[in-house]
Amino acid sequence: MLTVFAAALTAGAAAPAFAHCDSVDGPVAGAALRALETRNVNLALPYAPAAAEAEISRAFTQAAAVRGQGAEARAIADRWFMETVVRLHRAGEGAPYTGLRPAGTDFGPAIPAAERALATGEAAPLAGLLTHAVQHGMTERLGRARAAQEAPAQPRSAAEVPHARTRVSAEFAFIEYVEGIHQAVKGAAAHGGAEAGH
Repeated sequence: MLTVFAAALTAGAAAPAFAHCDSVDGPVAGAALRALETRNVNLALPYAPAAAEAEISRAFTQAAAVRGQGAEARAIADRWFMETVVRLHRAGEGAPYTGLRPAGTDFGPAIPAAERALATGEAAPLAGLLTHAVQHGMTERLGRARAAQEAPAQPRSAAEVPHARTRVSAEFAFIEYVEGIHQAVKGAAAHGGAEAGH
């Protein structure tokens, strides 16, 4: 769920929260490839909901059969199986699948920091990154809102309406940013990060 929180810290939060899961070098595609290489479908199954196990198993059997027909067939089978597992993983998240992203796609600093925390057990660097991002985002939006407060809150003439509108927009942007972070934190606590493959 850290990726949900990190996404909430970015202005606009337009990218899917778990976008790194759909890259060629992401954890889901990597598990799919390892499953094929070791001939063990179980390595891929945890990355999708239990309801998807039958489809993944069928795809695994088909891809494994095709892989032995030469290098080109192997590459196509590998790619197809990775796409299948990633698509089903994304469906389990309730997110659309738009294809595999290329290896090396930059998803920003939060995901690598979260992965390092998982590898080392050290949360302090990740907490520092998130705290800095939250503080920066709040300070920036608060500054804009305070500057906009030079405009009247209650316009007395038509000429003052555009300025008042700018003030209202800046104040709401600040409040909505804070509420978005609060909701992300509440959501992470409620879900406990238990979703498959997150």
